[in-house]
Amino acid sequence: MKLLLIIISILTAHTCFSQTPDHSTLLYKVDGKESAYPRLSNDDKSILYQSNQNGNWQLLTLDIKSGKNQPVWIDTFNNNFPDWSADNEWITFTSDRDGNEEIYLKHNKSGELKRITNHPEKDIHPYFSPDGKYILWSSTRGNGSLDIYKYSIKTGKSERLTDTPEEETCARYSPDMKHIVFLKNGTSYDDVFIMNVVNAEIYNLTKTPTTYDGWPMFSHDNQWVYYSSAETSIFCLYKIKLDGTEKTKLTSPSRAEEDARVCVSKDGSWLIYNKRILNTIEIRQLKDI
Repeated sequence: MKLLLIIISILTAHTCFSQTPDHSTLLYKVDGKESAYPRLSNDDKSILYQSNQNGNWQLLTLDIKSGKNQPVWIDTFNNNFPDWSADNEWITFTSDRDGNEEIYLKHNKSGELKRITNHPEKDIHPYFSPDGKYILWSSTRGNGSLDIYKYSIKTGKSERLTDTPEEETCARYSPDMKHIVFLKNGTSYDDVFIMNVVNAEIYNLTKTPTTYDGWPMFSHDNQWVYYSSAETSIFCLYKIKLDGTEKTKLTSPSRAEEDARVCVSKDGSWLIYNKRILNTIEIRQLKDI
């Protein structure tokens, strides 16, 4: 009996040591609805996100301190995958308002709306560059699979950055704009990859050939990539150095949950993310990361 108690104590201690407790704070949720793809403003005070609480996808902002929600605007179309420009003057997003998924720009103050893609194929996942000059997005227009494209806001011209049979999505610049992090979808995996902007060399950062990773982004000091991974069969938040070292698990959701779509604060001390619990997607905050 004494030996059994010792074994139980050892197993319990190991379990507690290997798991990361969830000390997150709930910022917003609507039961049975999805509040997804949260993006922090440049002062880390507001969150831009998409919600299906009115039946179709609409864009809203959430004031973190007061909890007040405000629609970007309300219409009958699906507007999703939002991102803020570095100065918060513009929002880029995907919308089906013209019949299929295209990329748009909207000015926050004037309400000016610009359509920047025009193609019968799918155009999704737009992200501003840190200097506000470009937008990265993914499209099936090239070969039927999603490839990464770069749009110049000044010239209106687009450049194709990848051309593979796999699907490359969620492409985002590093703060110094020397690298692009993105997700490459294979037949049995989704891995996080890094592209060198100068020579276009690409390497696999996470190297998990039987695991699904997702939604990567750089920390603002260029030292870390934050992402979500189902390495333990449940999507959890991780961070990893650019050389693939010091991988750290940040959250340990339960079997009925998933943690994803991370967005890190400017000082790197906290982040926001989505937690899925059954058919509800919440926006949460995790401090002291």
